[in-house]
Amino acid sequence: MSPGTGLSRWKPSLWIWVPWIWWLFAATRTPSRWLLWNRPVNFGTADASGSIDPLVLLPLMTIGFYALCTRSGQVRRIFAANKWLLLLFVYSGLSIIWSNFPSISVVRYGRMVGALEMVLLVLTERYPFEAVRVLLRRLYFVHIPLSVITIKYVRNIGVFYDWSGQEEDWIGLTTHKNSLGQVAMCSGIFWLWQIFRDRSRRKSEGRLKMLMVDCVLLAGTLWMLRGSKNVHSSTGIVGFIIGTVVIIGCQLIKRRAARAKRMVAGAIVASFFVLPPIYFAFTAFVASPAEMVVHATGRDMTFTDRDLIWTDVLNIAKRNPMLGVGVGALWVGPIGDVMYPMPNWSRKTPQWRPEEAHNGYIDTYAQTGILGLILLFIVVGRAIAGALTDLQQDLDFGSLRLPLLVGILFNNLSESSFLLGTHDLWFLFLLLAINVPRPRKSVIPRETEISPDYVNLGEELIPNTALQPS
Repeated sequence: MSPGTGLSRWKPSLWIWVPWIWWLFAATRTPSRWLLWNRPVNFGTADASGSIDPLVLLPLMTIGFYALCTRSGQVRRIFAANKWLLLLFVYSGLSIIWSNFPSISVVRYGRMVGALEMVLLVLTERYPFEAVRVLLRRLYFVHIPLSVITIKYVRNIGVFYDWSGQEEDWIGLTTHKNSLGQVAMCSGIFWLWQIFRDRSRRKSEGRLKMLMVDCVLLAGTLWMLRGSKNVHSSTGIVGFIIGTVVIIGCQLIKRRAARAKRMVAGAIVASFFVLPPIYFAFTAFVASPAEMVVHATGRDMTFTDRDLIWTDVLNIAKRNPMLGVGVGALWVGPIGDVMYPMPNWSRKTPQWRPEEAHNGYIDTYAQTGILGLILLFIVVGRAIAGALTDLQQDLDFGSLRLPLLVGILFNNLSESSFLLGTHDLWFLFLLLAINVPRPRKSVIPRETEISPDYVNLGEELIPNTALQPS
C-alpha cells in the first residue's frame, strides 16, 4: 500500500492535520497546561478557571467522527482485521460499570476512543503507510527543534528545577524529563530510519538536502537524550539503542525479506538456548546479568524505588484480579488515596503520590484485570506478527514499524502509556499496532498488461494520463 516512486509527490489529505493537532498536545502539554506556561510544570491545572481541554479535544473528536463517516467502508475493513483490538476497547468501556469513579472513567475512556479516532483518520488515507511517515515527520520536525530552543534559550519553559534550585531537568515542550525521553526515543528511531531510507534512494540534490536535515534533527534528538548533568531518561536511552539494533537488523535482511519472519522466529528460539548458559555463567560473578545491565543505565535494582510503587499497585489489583478496578479509576488524585492506599511508597514520600504505576503492564492489570491484560498481550502479539509480515511485503515500512513497536513495549517496563488516551505513546502504539488490510491485487487483462495506456504504481494500475488526449 505504500506508494511507489511514481507517487513520491503524493500528499495526504487535509484531514491529517486533525490527528496531528491531537498528537501534538499529547506529545507536549495539554491546552490547559499551555495556559500555565509561565508557572512550574507541576503546578496543578485544577487551579485554573475551568479546564479548557474538553473545549479543544471534543471539537477534534467531532471533526474526526465526521471524516470517518465518509470513510465508513475503510473503517469497517480495519475493524474486521483488528477484532482483538476492538474487543479490548469494548471490554475497557464495560469496566466503567464496576469503577468506583465512573465519571472519571467515562472521561478517560472517551479520550481513549478519541485517540483511536485520530489513528483511524491516518490509516484510512489512500496510502496509509505513507501517511504514517508524513505524520511522524511533521510532528518531530516541529517538536525536536522547538524543544532544543526552549532548553537552550527559553528555560522557563524547557527546563525544570528541583526544590533546591540546583538540579535541573530538561523537559523541552513536555512536562517531565521522562516524557521528553520518550519523544526523543521515538524521534531518534524515526530519523535514523529516514536516513537509511534516503540513502537507499536515487541520489539527487533534493535527496541530499533531506538527508542533511535528517542528520541534523537526529543530532538534536541525541543531544536531548543525553540530558542535563546527572539527569536523563535512562529508559529513553536504552529504548533508542534497542530500536537502533532492530533497524540495523532490518537493513541487513533487506535481501532476504522473504525469509525475514523465519529469521526473526529462529533468533527468538535460539535465544532460549543461548541465554540460560550465559546467565548461569554470570552467576559466578558478584553481580547478575540483570544487575549489570541495570547499573549500566544509571539505575539500581529497585529501578529508582519503582519496586515500591509496583508492590502497592499489585496489592491493590489483588482485590479484583480478574476484572481490575476499572479503566482510568486508579490514579484519580486525593479522592482515591483512602480507597487505594500505597503504604510502601508513602513511607518514602508521605506528601507526594505518583500518577502512574511506572509500568504499563502492571497499570493495565490493575485497571482491567487479567482479562484486560490478556487482551493487551494478544493485540501486542498480532501487532508484532503484522510488523514481521510487513518485512516480507513492505520492507520499507516494516523496518520502521517493528523498531518503534519494540521501543514502546520496552518503555512500558518502567513507564506507563497503555490505555492513556492523551499519552503520545498510546497514540503511536495504536498507529503501529493496527494491521491495515491490503487490497487484493486485481487480475489485469492480458491486453492491458502490454498496453502503454496504463502505468503500474506499486500495487495499483492506473491510466497513464500523460498519454491521454486533453
